[in-house]
Amino acid sequence: MRPAYSPTPTSPSKFRPKDPLGSSSTSPSTSASAQRRLNALSPRPLTALRARPIPNSYWATPLLLACEYPWTPKNPHKPKLDALLRAGVRTFIDLTEAGELMAYAGVLCARAALLGIDTAEIEYHRFPIRDRSLPESLEHMYGVLDVLRDNEARGRVSAVHCRGGIGRTGMVIGCWLVDSGHAKDGEEALGIIAREWQTVEKCTRYPHSPETGSQFEYVLNFHPKGATAPL
Repeated sequence: MRPAYSPTPTSPSKFRPKDPLGSSSTSPSTSASAQRRLNALSPRPLTALRARPIPNSYWATPLLLACEYPWTPKNPHKPKLDALLRAGVRTFIDLTEAGELMAYAGVLCARAALLGIDTAEIEYHRFPIRDRSLPESLEHMYGVLDVLRDNEARGRVSAVHCRGGIGRTGMVIGCWLVDSGHAKDGEEALGIIAREWQTVEKCTRYPHSPETGSQFEYVLNFHPKGATAPL
């Protein structure tokens, strides 16, 4: 397994956007209304054309899976990691903080080996973001996107996840869609996520992704590195 990518330490970002839906504690009804507006942008889900490896996952692009935390050691009979590996995922990007959940980096290669996958193909990267929060800096987000860009250039399938695959994951996916040109701007990126999110198992309990208003605003205001209108 290749060593994890370690972004250069940076000072905390001064960017704290105004919450587009009111605040980080936006009411579910207000957030759902905003999500419905975004759904109007959405054509047919990509996930409808390609099987998802686990119920709470969706294909953001043909080479990028968004999902919930893929390791549940208390349920060894149906390991989510195995499902992701069988689906072709070779790069895992973990947005949870150390100690937030039981780590799986130490068993990732073992699971791959059991499936007959060359462990040299496996990559694991951690870019911790506090739950329901924003990245500590813009450079922190760019670090995640650099890894995704490298893997896309090599034709590798990546998976991005946090705890539930809702807030932090949706925010990173949205920024990647803009950064990679899959979406022309943050609004279109959120529309793509809205379209795909309606296909996941937990969408009736958690009707929108990202999770908080500030995360929505982060995507709406995101510009790729070197763009003329930085955050």
